[in-house]
Formats: sequence, C-alpha cells, structure tokens
Amino acid sequence: MMNWLFNRRYKLVIAFIVITVIVSGTLIITMVTLSRSHEINRQINEELVPSIRVLQRLEGKTLRANDLIKEWAYVQRVEEDLHRKEMRILSDSLLPANLNEVLQTKSAFALADQQRLDSLARFIELLVSQYKTIENLLPNFDSYSDPLATMEADSYFLEGSGVVLTAQQANEVFQTLIRNQTTRMNAELEEMNEQFIILNWVLVVVSLFVVSAAIAIAFFVTQLRRQKDASDSQNVQLDLLYRDLTDSINYAQRLQSTILPTIGNVRQIFPNAFILYNPKAVVSGDFYWFKNIGGKKLFAAADCTGHGVPGAFMSLVGHNFLNHVTKVFIDPAQILNSMNRLGTEVMKNNNSQVRDGMDVALCALDEKTLLLEYCGANIPLYIVRDGELQEYLPTKRSIGSFGEPGGTFKTQKIQLQEGDVIFACSDGYADQFGGENNKKFMRRTFKELLKRVAPLDIEAQQEALQHEFDSWKGSNEQTDDILVIGIRI
Repeated sequence: MMNWLFNRRYKLVIAFIVITVIVSGTLIITMVTLSRSHEINRQINEELVPSIRVLQRLEGKTLRANDLIKEWAYVQRVEEDLHRKEMRILSDSLLPANLNEVLQTKSAFALADQQRLDSLARFIELLVSQYKTIENLLPNFDSYSDPLATMEADSYFLEGSGVVLTAQQANEVFQTLIRNQTTRMNAELEEMNEQFIILNWVLVVVSLFVVSAAIAIAFFVTQLRRQKDASDSQNVQLDLLYRDLTDSINYAQRLQSTILPTIGNVRQIFPNAFILYNPKAVVSGDFYWFKNIGGKKLFAAADCTGHGVPGAFMSLVGHNFLNHVTKVFIDPAQILNSMNRLGTEVMKNNNSQVRDGMDVALCALDEKTLLLEYCGANIPLYIVRDGELQEYLPTKRSIGSFGEPGGTFKTQKIQLQEGDVIFACSDGYADQFGGENNKKFMRRTFKELLKRVAPLDIEAQQEALQHEFDSWKGSNEQTDDILVIGIRI
C-alpha cells in the first residue's frame, strides 16, 4: 500500500515539474516573440518608414522642379514671377536639403541600395547644375530675345539628353529604392506574422498538454484522498501546486497590466473619460487602448475570445497588432483590415473547429474639427446627445474571422458636438445574468442606462454603471469580462 501511495506522489511531483518547465518555456517563447516584434516595430518606425518618406519627398520636389524648369525655358516671364521664384528656391536650397535628408538615412538601406543612393545623389546634383545653367541662360524677360540663349536652353530638353535623360535616370533609381524598401518592410511584417503563427501553435500544444496533465493530476489526487495515511503529504503537494499556479496567473496579470494605460494616461488624451474594467478572472480577454498619433486621438475597446488566461494571451496579441499597424495607418478601417489579415494568419487552425478572434470598436477623433471616425468589428458605438442615443452599427465579423462571411471593414464619419458622450463597450455588461428572474441584462436595457447616466459628470457615470451592475448581478457569478469606455467631448 505504501509503495502504491509513494508511486502516485512521485508521479505528481514529476507532473508538477514538467508543467512548471513547460509553462516557463511558454512564457519565455512569448516574451522572445514580443521582444522581436518590438524590434521589428522599431526598425519599421525609425528606419524603413522614414527612409521611404524622405525618398518620396525628394522625388516629389524633383518632379516639381522638372516641370518648373521646362516652363522657365519655354515661357517668357518676368524675374518676379512666382514660378521662377519657386524654381530658384528648389534649385538653391530645397533639393540640396532634401537630398541631404535622404543621405542621412543611408544606413537604413541594404548595401546595394546604398550604392544606388550614391548614384541618385550624383543625378540630383547634375539636375541642379543643369537647372542653374538654364536659369543663367534666361535670367530675365529680355534674355528670351537672344536666339543663342534660347537654343542652348532648348537643347537640355531634347529626348535622350540633358534634363530629360538625367530626370529619367533619377526616376528609375527612385522607383527601385522605394520598391526595395517597401519589400523589406513587407518581409519584416511577414517575419513577425510567422513568429506569431509559431507562438499560436505552441500555445495550442501547451494548452492541450496542461488539460491532459490536469486530468491526470485530478485522477491521482482523487486516489490520494482515499488514503488516510497520505493526507498530510497530499495537502503539501496540492498547496505547492496551487501556489505555483497562482503565482503564474498573478505574473500573467502583471504582464497584462503593462499594456493597459492608467486612467491618468487616458486623461492626458481625453480629460473627460472613464474606464469601467471588471475582469471575470484575474486576467481578462477584454482590453482598452489609447494613442495620440498623426494629429488624431485614437481609442479602442476590444473583446478577445474567452476570458482568463486564454483571453489574456489573445489580448496581448491584439494590443500588439494595434501598436504595430498604427505605425503605418491611422484610418480605423485600414487598421482593422490590416489587423484582420494578420490575425487570420496568426489564429487560424486547420485541425480545430475553435475560432479564435477579436471584436473591437476603434475610433479616431480630430480634436480641432470634432470629426470622429469609427470602424467596428462586432462592437457598436453609442453617442448620447441631448438625451438621445444614436447607435452606429459595426461590421458583422471578428478580427481573424477566417472563413466568415462579410466584406471589408469600412470607416463611418460622425460630426460630434461639444457635450456629446461616447460609449464603447464589450458585451459583458449586457450579457450579465441577474435580477429577480435571473435573466440577461440585455442591450436594450443597457442603452437606456447609458442615456440616464450621460448627463452626469464623468466620475458619477462610472459609479452609476458600477452600482447598477452590482445590484443586477447580486449573488450571481460574473458571466464575462466587463469593459465600458466613456468619453465626454
């Protein structure tokens, strides 16, 4: 009997060690993946995107200069003409300055493209020299009477020579450099996508293993409980396992808390805002996101598949997607379409019927014009104005919803007024069971509640929503994670 007992105790210890190693390994893989993703974001944001922008700026200035110098050569104008003044500014300062900006980003290019940059610099310098020659040939209105000067200026625009040839050569280099940098950026995005696919598979395998191990441990624990002589040893093992799992969950909660802005940070962007955030467990599948970028204030309310640890993993992925995609896009529809493309690849599982995904309401506010741009994936937007609630419906599909019907996400533009109150929320509040008949709170009742609390100051709105939720829930278990964002304009 003692050998039977100790065999099971030994198996519990081995299972505990294996689970600890696997969970620790999973956390390490997750942190490495997020660290690499951060590095890719940094490279795109600080190197690739700026290099593309300065190239496009120089290309635009060059095209404008080509148009103006041709007009200079063929259209007789006075020295004070605005186009002539603009041409002098381009040739004297803007083009050399823009070229210098491009050369300063040289380290962001591959070795072959750095050589192309040197060629581009020579072409631009030659163009500037040709511009100045034409300007000197025809410096004023009377100079157009000199046939030799006009003939020599005209020679620079013959096909296959002069300004025409140099501009063509410069344009070819422009196109090659921009195309190569864009290809590199797409390759970096693809690398991050592949890493998240690997991470997703690791999480699936680890989840299956943990479930299997939990079933085995439960069986052994049940057997051990029948052994009175081993009760003390069994309690020690269970206590150790409980503390380890609790520490792991608490650590996951600390990880998740790092991605959520504090209410102080939120109010630096929206001074009159509140966040009602009640996770069902220690960690949550709901998360909120705020960012000030490109002259617009962006915010999102997101609801990932599940709650607890699975939902928390999804929230980390969703938060990372938002930070990544907004390095390139600030239009809500473009952001959600890009996230859906990445999410479909990351979260698809051909051997399972489980459909992981994320519902989200994403908004961008221009504070100067009070124009609000909204795009939603299964999460509507509510605006209360003068006691009336207006609901803006989302696209009926989730982020990462591969195989589901529905078109691309589209942005809705809403002109706000001072005093409007915006609400974005997950479905947890409306789905809570409670009341006298233990029924769901329901969306209709929730919308009426939003109309009632909207006239209150922002702190009182949050308190009223929390009080109503607690009263409705009563002694019932919380059904889902709760997230409500409120912003007064």
